[in-house]
Amino acid sequence: MHKQRITVGYVELTEEESDRLFQEVKKDKEIDNYSDLQILMDDFDSRIVEPEFKPLADVLAEEAPEEVDGQAERYIEIFNKLENDSRYRIKSSNQD
Repeated sequence: MHKQRITVGYVELTEEESDRLFQEVKKDKEIDNYSDLQILMDDFDSRIVEPEFKPLADVLAEEAPEEVDGQAERYIEIFNKLENDSRYRIKSSNQD
């Protein structure tokens, strides 16, 4: 099976992201290859979900454990723009 970059809405996924999406979608839908995935994704849109930087104490409103600084992960949320259907959330490869 030939891997390819999938486009969802205005976002062109990397090969790594495309593979993550393929693995998720093939669990739900009957797709066997990337061409089928691209056809399915033509009805989907996507958005980047940026990490929210809030101190844990503000979120919990109680005494929070000490936080360790680290890089938060960015995700890509993929959803059907035409009807209520499955949503997918994959980790973004670009973690600048």
